Amino acid sequence: MNTISAIVVDDDPLTRKCLELLLQADPEIRVVASCNNGQMAVDRIRELKPDVAFLDVRMPLMDGFQVMEAIAPAARPQVVFVSGREQYAVRAFEVSAVDYLLKPFNQARLAMAVGRAKAAVRQQRSSQLTEQVEQLLQYAKELEAPVRSKPLSEVALGSTEQLVLKAGGTLLFMKPADVVWVEAQGDFVKVQTGSKTQLVRETLQNVELMLDPAKFLRIHRSFLVNLDHVDRVETAHYGDYSVFMSDGTKLRLSRNYRAKLKALIHKAPVRAVVNF
Repeated sequence: MNTISAIVVDDDPLTRKCLELLLQADPEIRVVASCNNGQMAVDRIRELKPDVAFLDVRMPLMDGFQVMEAIAPAARPQVVFVSGREQYAVRAFEVSAVDYLLKPFNQARLAMAVGRAKAAVRQQRSSQLTEQVEQLLQYAKELEAPVRSKPLSEVALGSTEQLVLKAGGTLLFMKPADVVWVEAQGDFVKVQTGSKTQLVRETLQNVELMLDPAKFLRIHRSFLVNLDHVDRVETAHYGDYSVFMSDGTKLRLSRNYRAKLKALIHKAPVRAVVNF
């Protein structure tokens, strides 16, 4: 694969230098910038468009989360947050970080984080430029056509008024309408409801079976979305598509699931579908 460009951002010079040296030892990683504050990081990310950012959480003036907020969603790199405190981990994954590196870390732990970042970049680059403008226009026209309703016999029984999930020794009760999106994370799923995130030990497939298939749709092997919370679908780089949710999250739409989204798009009050 092509070299992965990375930026290192940390106000601690020792940690910053350590990250630089360890990353430079990887032949697939090219460190394009090193910054000691958040504002400089914003400027370099906008200028250099790195694939990955190893980003300190706590910094003077502008912390790591503020750095990400200052970058347009479509221009954000994959992010590995670096911190000496555990309490920011949940928030880090809420903003779709690929990993959370806790200081002090060793070479093996950094290698794991780098591996996850590489996988995320590979996935982002996997789509090829095979879609032509005419095909996109034709696809948009197809979306405007009314979709024939399914027979009652084909309607799944996944509709429920209450979603019950187990987190440790606790039962979590939530209304399906409040669920914005669900993400598979190994043996767990991350359930996003408004500004709150719940991490529960469950499979994405089982959660999907609990929910109404007319309202909830798999758009990727790792993502399940509530169509009521879809703001828009846009073309991305290399013929890819991005799904923007009502909470501001950008998710990837896999080609394998585009037809299903097209089939359901007229059955839910989606606010806007642009260039899809």
